[in-house]
Amino acid sequence: MTDSELMRVADGSVESSEGWAARLLGTDWIEYSSGSAACLVNVGYSAAQRARQIYATESISELFPFVREHLRCAAPLFDGRYVVV
Repeated sequence: MTDSELMRVADGSVESSEGWAARLLGTDWIEYSSGSAACLVNVGYSAAQRARQIYATESISELFPFVREHLRCAAPLFDGRYVVV
């Protein structure tokens, strides 16, 4: 991933200087968007890890080559503990 500045915005979303954004939609979904394209990513909970798990491994979206790494960078900026699986 190239150098990118990440910023947490007022609603808890994360925005990148590269033009992508990740927004929590309740407890079960993250909306990942880049330009005019967007996709949903499933979020679960692991009691063993005491963390919300972001399932960014499968999708038919053309965005998914980037989603995993971008969400790995964004996860520390979300409220709570999130891990990308």
